[in-house]
Amino acid sequence: MFNNNDSLREFNFSDSILSGLLICAGGFEDRSIAFLKRLNKSNCLFENSILLCYESQKENNEKNYRYLKNRVFKIIDKNPETISVHADKPNQSFKKIKEKIDKLALKIINKTAFIDISGMTHLWATATIHACLSCGFETTIIYTEARWYFPLKQDEKKLLRGWEKKESEIYEKYLQSAALKAIHILPEFGGNYRPGHKTCLIVFAGHEPNRIEGLVDDYAPSRLIVVYGKSPHEKFEWRTQLSKELHKDLFSKWHVREIEISTLQLDETLATLETEFQIIREHYDVAITPMGSKMQALAVYLFWRRHPEIQLVFTTPIKFNPDRYSRQSRRTFLYKI
Repeated sequence: MFNNNDSLREFNFSDSILSGLLICAGGFEDRSIAFLKRLNKSNCLFENSILLCYESQKENNEKNYRYLKNRVFKIIDKNPETISVHADKPNQSFKKIKEKIDKLALKIINKTAFIDISGMTHLWATATIHACLSCGFETTIIYTEARWYFPLKQDEKKLLRGWEKKESEIYEKYLQSAALKAIHILPEFGGNYRPGHKTCLIVFAGHEPNRIEGLVDDYAPSRLIVVYGKSPHEKFEWRTQLSKELHKDLFSKWHVREIEISTLQLDETLATLETEFQIIREHYDVAITPMGSKMQALAVYLFWRRHPEIQLVFTTPIKFNPDRYSRQSRRTFLYKI
């Protein structure tokens, strides 16, 4: 069994799991199915399970959703409880997630939950983790790295040239999603904003400047802190500079502080956020938008639990581009909250 340790570490598939609830999502990325694919039925016992089904871009997610549904049945000898979520209906979808977890919590004896966020958007991962913790579940997060991420190194110059010249027919070929469609601030994460107070927006920037451009213009903060991710893998180190190049013109008219943080290590993200927050909290109301890695988004949520007065801001693009998302899978990690 896993010991009571809240640090991030690689998952050992030979370890035994005894848990009340398993939650995963049928996303289109290959890593969405990696954890359950490698999980050994003889090593685990779950009382119940939940599978998130994406209604938006359903055709792109259907293959992995069906695989996970069948795989869950093989592992726990019971069909998963399914929840349909839609990017355009965040409040309604979050309510369905919370109600389902609340209902199962009344029946589950072992109040522990394993949540595989590998196939979840930042919004649904945050909402699911929050719902489990609110029900008193001891919660373990499962996360699988991708083997390849887009944009690719070979496309870097073409992407930057297209973005700089605002030639959408070029840069849209290489970005992970289309332009910003909506900004979502769920009531649970609305924070405590003071009338007449200036705002500071902390942006975890990835490689989707087309979404951040609309967000920053609409949110219009007084101050901006931009966090760029540093990959733990040497072959992806170049992606930090690419992210900076993609965003440099966008942030040029703002008073900006730039920081680099690991895309994987939660403790580093939490420590950095704490340091920045202590400096700005007296003068600004603070909002954070997690558009970097999934583990950075998890760290942002954990930081919000320490400081619920901050606001969490999520975005939805017009469309995700599955052909420009991650490929294959690498290591699987666990993080016990």
